[in-house]
Amino acid sequence: MIRADVIYLLAETPGTHGVFDPVTYTERMVYCTVRSVGMNEFYRAKEQGLEPSVVFTLTAYADYDGERLLRWNDRVYRVVRTYVDSLKIELTCEEGDTVATTG
Repeated sequence: MIRADVIYLLAETPGTHGVFDPVTYTERMVYCTVRSVGMNEFYRAKEQGLEPSVVFTLTAYADYDGERLLRWNDRVYRVVRTYVDSLKIELTCEEGDTVATTG
């Protein structure tokens, strides 16, 4: 199913006091379309130990700045693959861990 939606890209913010500071994340909202992972893509990823569950397509690849985590519908997802097609970028994601966010 394809639909317009909003995701929040999570940029990692290192601590200011050294290695032992907890990492925090800053959210940035972007618009996208959402679709399921195709069967072939799912099974090929499974062979590599990944479990992709959703694909987000951003209409402007410039909206993506290499973030490895994102939030959608109060769940955190890990980006396992990116694919640039013309001006769009697809983010194939698997469900990830909960993270603390700021701002």
